[in-house]
Amino acid sequence: MSDQTAKPSTAAKKAEAIDEPVSFDYKDHTYTIPTGKQIPMDFLEAVEDDRGEIQIIRTLVGIEQWKAFKATDPTVGDFETFAGLVSTAAGFGETGN
Repeated sequence: MSDQTAKPSTAAKKAEAIDEPVSFDYKDHTYTIPTGKQIPMDFLEAVEDDRGEIQIIRTLVGIEQWKAFKATDPTVGDFETFAGLVSTAAGFGETGN
C-alpha cells in the first residue's frame, strides 16, 4: 500500500450518496472523514466564514485525527499533500494550493 493514497472520487461520491464516511491513508495512519449530510456544521461555517484551508481541513478530519496528523511533525508541503488527500477523499477535487 502506498504511503499516501486516497480512494477515488467516485468512491467519495458513492459514500456521500448514502452518507457513509470515506477513508484514506497517509503516513501509516488511516484517516476517516464524514461525507454528505454527516459533515459537521462547523465545516460549513469554516468555509462560509473563509477561515482558511487549515481550519477547514482540521474541522473536516476532527480533533483526534488532526492530532495524529500533527504528530507526524508536518511541513507546509506535508500539509499540502494531506489537504489534497482529504479533498480527494471527500470528493471536493483539488485544494487551492
